[in-house]
Amino acid sequence: MAPIDTLEIIDAQIHEPFPAVRPNGADMHLLTRMQIELAREAMDAIGVDRALAVTDDAFIELASTLFPGRFPGVHTFFPILDDFGPAVRKVAANPAMVAGRALVGNFATAEMRPEFDAGKFDTLYAAAEDVGLPIFNSTHGGCARMAEVAERHPALTLIIDHIGVAQHPVSPPETMSWASFPDLLDLARYPNVAVKLCGAPLLSEHAYPFEDLWPRLEQLIAAFGAERIMWASDYTRLRTADLPRGARPRRRGLTYAESLNFLLRSDRLSLADKRQIFGGTATRLLRLPPIGTDWPMPEMRW
Repeated sequence: MAPIDTLEIIDAQIHEPFPAVRPNGADMHLLTRMQIELAREAMDAIGVDRALAVTDDAFIELASTLFPGRFPGVHTFFPILDDFGPAVRKVAANPAMVAGRALVGNFATAEMRPEFDAGKFDTLYAAAEDVGLPIFNSTHGGCARMAEVAERHPALTLIIDHIGVAQHPVSPPETMSWASFPDLLDLARYPNVAVKLCGAPLLSEHAYPFEDLWPRLEQLIAAFGAERIMWASDYTRLRTADLPRGARPRRRGLTYAESLNFLLRSDRLSLADKRQIFGGTATRLLRLPPIGTDWPMPEMRW
């Protein structure tokens, strides 16, 4: 068995996939079941053991029932509450949830939300630190602002989404650059800050395996260490990115397998680093239980 085939692989971010044809009527339970099955099939096809479900709570709860342990939930906190305390404590008490996500950046403008400057998220970070709930932070290029949060809440695990930069296709095309990447590297001085290595291929000028990414990825690993980096695909978003590159251009964005294998199959990472990036970091920081050995095979119904 090849060494990389022994790795347990955790995808630190997927969203719910949507089928091209949806159920008739308003059967949302059936639609959610279909989304879970689509996600599980995609994971099984490329060898992902489990994936953090950054989805609506209905997906997380049903997935937790159908496939216990395969879809740890991440609850998204929108800036609509005056006091996040009760909501944070509710999420932390839910065994289907392992983390929260703060939408501190506006993806549509690639700017920090005015609610962040107004202190709207202060109660979220305070409550999360109090109960030990890790928080992912969607900064969309504004990651420099997370330094103040890391300083105020040293016991809170903060994870910066999308390597700290704005990314296509949700952010405006003109924001697609590495401009904020030095700000992310500067956050490495805070031991409570980690990074979600997600979406980097979108910033590549090359086709798979995106060799031009490595100078910056090596900077990232040198700054944070593999033990503070977790891989994520965000594959439903990357599949919608219209990037027809390479000798056989296909207007279907980047595949799930490409987003995994440009790192997993690379000889630029040691096996020890891969062990952290593809599972060890997420397991430790999110306090995940061991990957199940008795997960059921999918039901075959015709």
